[in-house]
Amino acid sequence: MVRSRRTAALLVATLAAVACSKPAPIRLGLVTGLTGRHYDLGLSSRNGVELAVKEINAAGGIGGRPLELLIRDDGQEPEQARRAVTELVRAGVVAIIGHATSSMAEATLPIVNRERVLMVSPTVSSVQFKGQEDWFVMMHPSTADSARALTAYLAARGKVRKVSVVYDVSNLAYTKSWHDSFKARFEEAGGAIRSLPFTSGQGSPGVLAAAALEGSADGVLLIANALDTAALAQQVRLRSPTVPILGAEWGFTSDVVANGGRAVEGAIFVQKLNLADESPRYRAFSEAYVSRYGRGVDFAAAFSYESVLLLAAALARDPTREGVRAAVLGMGTFEGVQGPVRIDRFGDVERRHLIMTLRGGKVVPAQ
Repeated sequence: MVRSRRTAALLVATLAAVACSKPAPIRLGLVTGLTGRHYDLGLSSRNGVELAVKEINAAGGIGGRPLELLIRDDGQEPEQARRAVTELVRAGVVAIIGHATSSMAEATLPIVNRERVLMVSPTVSSVQFKGQEDWFVMMHPSTADSARALTAYLAARGKVRKVSVVYDVSNLAYTKSWHDSFKARFEEAGGAIRSLPFTSGQGSPGVLAAAALEGSADGVLLIANALDTAALAQQVRLRSPTVPILGAEWGFTSDVVANGGRAVEGAIFVQKLNLADESPRYRAFSEAYVSRYGRGVDFAAAFSYESVLLLAAALARDPTREGVRAAVLGMGTFEGVQGPVRIDRFGDVERRHLIMTLRGGKVVPAQ
């Protein structure tokens, strides 16, 4: 009896020692929209983050410490987003990846600034966040940069002079920023625009498409999510088979082809990711992503994956909240899936702007 008690005590002590010797995980948070009409960016973001965490842990983690990912859904609702971020902060995450939309980042930025927890967004790009001394990092260039690139493309060809801009006010921090930047640049170049705001999930896409084509518009710019971009493009094509359809990055995730079909063929839009890249690093990422999730890569997936790579590099230098921010802002460049990415002292990245189109259901460079 005494021996069995000693054996049990020894076993308990051994298990406790083993537990204590295991390195503590480093907690990262992910907050993104996994429900609602803007789900596509959130789904891609979650997938990209999960894949990167899985690969890093398989390679030994950060200094032997595994990454532990805590995921929250912001529901594309400001109050839900604030609760989610607060939960992650209280759970002890070192940094947060999120949000997918600018409106949600606008709602929670005061929290991360107050709590001094770095937030890295794969896709947020409203110009209001650029050049700020805060705790927010944008992995996507600003809307002003994207609008400038599209305007330059149109001006060089001189065929589109009157554009109807249809934009979704449910993500107003992003869409209004895109709208205003495009309007300023396009009118400066001698063009004219007509503004048509709408709310995702409300009203008739057909009525909106008809309004966009009034007044002999020779181009329709859609600043909306993939579902709405697809539905509006279909309605525009029913009424005009030839008017150019233009788009912002948000609407041209992998879901736009599945939902838009032939209506989105030939659309012209701005991207920062070359989906036709044949480099070994990008192909390895793309193949792993498709194999694991059964859906194509888009910019949200790639930049979410890169967000984890950026944080991993920073965590290797200093795994504290203050240290991670200092390491990210002082990094200068980091290795992305398509080569080096420059990040400035404000946490804003620089990427090349690609004018793309859809041909045969595939994203290819526009001519």
